[in-house]
Amino acid sequence: MDNIEVWSEFWKYTLIVVLAVFAGLAIAVAIGGFFDVKSLFRTIDEQHKND
Repeated sequence: MDNIEVWSEFWKYTLIVVLAVFAGLAIAVAIGGFFDVKSLFRTIDEQHKND
């Protein structure tokens, strides 16, 4: 393998790993955000009932 093929493989696998990490974080943030919004609406509803 010459030098250009080594770098090509390195960047290919680096890109795959980075995209997988990004996808995992995006899913985690989306799930956490969903529960935060759900909690927010529950709190607003409770405050509205108390008024």
